[in-house]
Amino acid sequence: MIRIYLDWNIISSLKKPEFQEIKEFIDKHKSYLQFPYSPAHFTDFMKSYSADNEYFNIDLETLEYLSEKHLIRWEKDGVKPLFGTPKEYFDGEKDKEDISDLMDMEKIFQDLNDSTDELGIGKIGNLMKSLFQLQPSGIEITDENKDIMKKMFPNLKADSTMWDLMKDIGPFSQKLLQDGEYYKDFRKTMADQGFKLESNSGNWEFDKVIKNIDEFLLKLGTKMTYLEYVETALKHKKEPISQYEYFTTAYLMLDMIGYKIDKLPKPTDNMQNIQADGEHSFYGAYCDYFVAMDKKLRIKSKVLYNEFNISTKIIEPKDFISELEKVIDPLNNQVDFIQEAISFCNKENLIESYPEEEEKGVETYAFKLPKFYFNYFNYVIYTNYPEQEGFVLTFRKVFKNFSRFIYYTESERLIDSLTDFFGYANKDELAVKKKEFVYDDNITTFDWNFGGGLIRLENEEDTKRPVLNYILSTKKKKKSD
Repeated sequence: MIRIYLDWNIISSLKKPEFQEIKEFIDKHKSYLQFPYSPAHFTDFMKSYSADNEYFNIDLETLEYLSEKHLIRWEKDGVKPLFGTPKEYFDGEKDKEDISDLMDMEKIFQDLNDSTDELGIGKIGNLMKSLFQLQPSGIEITDENKDIMKKMFPNLKADSTMWDLMKDIGPFSQKLLQDGEYYKDFRKTMADQGFKLESNSGNWEFDKVIKNIDEFLLKLGTKMTYLEYVETALKHKKEPISQYEYFTTAYLMLDMIGYKIDKLPKPTDNMQNIQADGEHSFYGAYCDYFVAMDKKLRIKSKVLYNEFNISTKIIEPKDFISELEKVIDPLNNQVDFIQEAISFCNKENLIESYPEEEEKGVETYAFKLPKFYFNYFNYVIYTNYPEQEGFVLTFRKVFKNFSRFIYYTESERLIDSLTDFFGYANKDELAVKKKEFVYDDNITTFDWNFGGGLIRLENEEDTKRPVLNYILSTKKKKKSD
C-alpha cells in the first residue's frame, strides 16, 4: 500500500465542496492507499470537542473511514504500527488527565508517596524531594540572562535549590504550551536578546537553512551548530534523547529562532499548535507522502527532511491527485508484465550497481521504480547469472525515511493484488497460506510457473516484509529434430 499522512486541516476539510474531487479520488483508490492517524491528529481534533459541535462526529467518522485501524504512535523506544479505531482512541483521549496535574511536582511526588507506601517501602517521594532540596539549582542569573530568567522562572533566586527550579518548570511549561500570548511574548524576548534570524531568512533555499542557522549561532558566540543547540535543550533529561524528542524539538526551535514563525492569530492558538505541527511532520516521515495545507509546515518539514535524509515527498492538497496518479499501479493484466518489469531497469532509474563476483560474472543493479509496483514495491534489483543463462528481478519495499515497519494489512492486500493478477484457483488453500505468510514466523511462499520461468512471493525471515522475485531464463529453446 502507498502510505500517506494527511495533516488535520485536510482531513477536516474533506467535508467541504472544494475538496470533493480529492474525496472521490480517495474513494476510488482507497483499497491500496493507507492513511495512518497519530496522536497529533487528536491534539488538533480535541480543540473542537464539544457536545454541541455537529461537525465533531463528522470529522471523527472521516478520520475513521480514512485510517481504518492504522495508528502510528511513539512508544518508549520507537514509533509502533498499532491497531485501534479513532473512536476507540477518542474514548481514552477525552478523559485524559489534565496537563496541569502532569506538571504539578507536589502532586507527582505525593502520588509517588501513596504508591510506595501501599507497597510497604515507605514514602519514597518525600525522600527524593529532600534530596532535590539539598542540591543547588545549577542556574546562574546574570545581567545578560536576568530578563528571560525572570520570565521563565519568576521565583528563582541565587540560592534556589533544584526543588525550587522543578516547581517552577511545571507552571512555565504549562503557560508556554497553553497561553499563546505568553509564548509569543517569550519568543519576542528571545529576539530582543539577539536570538532571532534576519528578516530575509524566509527566502533561504530549504537546503541552505540549517547551514545558515549554524553560521548565525557561530556569530552569536554559542560555539554550537543548530542540532547541537537542539541537543543542549534536551540535556536535562536523564534518559537518552529519543528520535521523537530530537525531531519535534528541532521543529519547535525553528519557530523560536524566527524561521517561518507561526503567528498564532486565533485566540485559541498557542505553542501546542506548533508542537502538533512538529509531530505531524515527524509522523509524516514514516510515510511515502506527507500532505499538508499549511505552507510553513511544509517548508519547515522540507528543511528537516533534507537535513535528516528523509525521502518522504511533501505535497500540498492541490497536487494530491496529480502526484498520486503518477505512482499508482493500475494493475492492468492486459500488459506484458515481464516486458514492463524489464523496462524499469534503465539508466534513468539506476540507483546503485555492484561489482561482478569473481569468476562467476554475476552482475547486480538496483533501480528505483517509477511507480509503486503492485501499489507496494518501490525498488527492483536486477541480478544477471550468465552461467545459469538467466536473471532475477527482485522487487522490494525499501525505506528511505524513518519507517522500518509494515502493517499486516499491507501484506494482506499485496497478496490480494498478486493473486487477483496472477490467479489462484484454490481459495481455501489461499486463505490458509495468506494467514501463514502474514502472521506466522515460518517462511511461506506463493509460486506461479509460466513458460519463461517462475514468479515467487516470499517473506523475509527477519523483517517479514514481502519480496517478489521474477526468476527468468534466457536459454534458447532447442529446435526439435
